[in-house]
Amino acid sequence: MASRRHPHAIQSEYLVSNRRRTKKPSSSNNNSSTTATEAQAIQKSLLRTQNLLRNELERVSHLGNAIEEDGKVLQSTMEDHKSLNTKNARKALTGLERAQRQEQQILMLSVFFFFLVAFYVMWSRVLIKFDFLSIIWSWL
Repeated sequence: MASRRHPHAIQSEYLVSNRRRTKKPSSSNNNSSTTATEAQAIQKSLLRTQNLLRNELERVSHLGNAIEEDGKVLQSTMEDHKSLNTKNARKALTGLERAQRQEQQILMLSVFFFFLVAFYVMWSRVLIKFDFLSIIWSWL
């Protein structure tokens, strides 16, 4: 369960536990040696704390730089999007749609004209020679 805890919490517990583990002097002769040992333990603990704080400061500094760079990228992207002129694009698209409708109408008129000419040719060449009108009227 301790492996899931934050590493800084584990380090701070280690620092506190080192202080608790130091033995109290049992006699006055050992008092100076235990004081020196205790001072060394405190010094080591302070050095570890200093290194920990330095590492965290560097990490926060790198995060600040990353956030600053991301902000610049977002700003340039926003400027690029603002520079795109949507009104001109909309006008161009409307013009293309209008041209497409006009071409469609011209195509339909040309197909109609083709069938009209084909019908006229059939009427003038075939129906007059065979007099199909009289045959059709006789059936009615």
